[in-house]
Amino acid sequence: MKRENEKQETLSVTLPANIIAALDRYVSTQDQGISREDALISALRDWAMQNGLLQSGMNGDEGLRPDQLNATNDD
Repeated sequence: MKRENEKQETLSVTLPANIIAALDRYVSTQDQGISREDALISALRDWAMQNGLLQSGMNGDEGLRPDQLNATNDD
């Protein structure tokens, strides 16, 4: 899910088992079967945008990517 011209940094974190299970359930619902890393990035990006911490213009893209579209962002 790396985007062109987007600076990348590595972050290592230990997550509780219930969060990993939820992440795996999310991955299993995706048509193309995305990786845990991509699912986590997508969830964090959505959370940051919904809470006004990140605007779509801040990452170089406008709107959501096709793999991020679902019924919850159908506004």
